[in-house]
Amino acid sequence: MFGRAMCIRRNTVKYIWRCSIKLIKLRRILFARHAQTDWNDSSRYQGRTDVPLNGGGRRQAESLARRLASWKADRVLSSTLVRARETAEIVMEKMPDPPALELSEDLVELDFGEWEGMSVSEVRQRYGELYERWRDDPSSVDPPKGEPFDDVIRRVNRAMSPILSSDAERVLVICHGGTIRAAVVSLLGAPSSIAWRIRIDNCALFAVDILAGRCSLAFANDALHLFAGSVRAEQIP
Repeated sequence: MFGRAMCIRRNTVKYIWRCSIKLIKLRRILFARHAQTDWNDSSRYQGRTDVPLNGGGRRQAESLARRLASWKADRVLSSTLVRARETAEIVMEKMPDPPALELSEDLVELDFGEWEGMSVSEVRQRYGELYERWRDDPSSVDPPKGEPFDDVIRRVNRAMSPILSSDAERVLVICHGGTIRAAVVSLLGAPSSIAWRIRIDNCALFAVDILAGRCSLAFANDALHLFAGSVRAEQIP
């Protein structure tokens, strides 16, 4: 009798566990960096400067659009800067029944201050030690007249908060290298010192999965669609 009761209890626990798993939904935030600009081609810090996509960038965005053509997003957010907004608009043209595009000032690129418009080599040559310290940990020093990385994290968190508290299961966020790094650092609880050790190419994808309130990195810097043909891009998972 005692053994039978224990068996029933175990089966009941298993049933409850299976039901709980079904109720827990896997959610995904898909981050995409904007497509290429002329300043990207010359390795210049763009920051808040509103540089549009070039011809190569528009082709990159079209490849990303083919990649995501069958990915039904519940919400699509974009930085207000033209390079991100244009990337989002091109991508959404191929999306099935796309939601309204949500523009957010909190997703704009970080302000690089005096470094904006300068190439990486020019900044390294002129600012030497300060630049290297910033690359090692952007929260330890700021670009001259630029934005503290901690402030970037705070405003990106402000943009992410309504997403995390919503029921949206699939969210596409198109923004910038700096703001994607801030989001990844914050969502994963990682130190800001890894920020510039994260490679983010133009039009590359980062996926953060959310399950039972916990965030995990599903994949990073995925740009396979840029190297696939127009037909194959649609077949990449």
